[in-house]
Amino acid sequence: MFDLFKKTVLMGLGAITITKEKAEQIVDELIKKGELAKEERPKAIQDILNKAEEQEKVLFTKITSEVNKAIAKLDIATKEDLKKLEKKIDELQKK
Repeated sequence: MFDLFKKTVLMGLGAITITKEKAEQIVDELIKKGELAKEERPKAIQDILNKAEEQEKVLFTKITSEVNKAIAKLDIATKEDLKKLEKKIDELQKK
C-alpha cells in the first residue's frame, strides 16, 4: 500500500518537475517582454532549473514525512515488520 502511494506521489512530482525546454520558454518570454537581457539567458535558465530542483527535494521530503506520519497513525505493518514476522515463522518451522 505504501509503495503504491509512494509511486503515485513520485509520478505527481514528475509532473511538476520543470524541464529545460520549459525553463527556456519562460526565459525567452521574459526576454521578449524586455524584463531580462539576452545575455542573462543561460544563467537565468540554470537558475530556474536549480530552484525547481531544490523545491522538488523540499516537497518530496515533506510528502515523505507526512506519509510516514499517516502510516504510523494507521498502525499499518511496514515491510520491516513483515520481514521480522517471516523470519520468526521460518525459525518456528525449523523447530
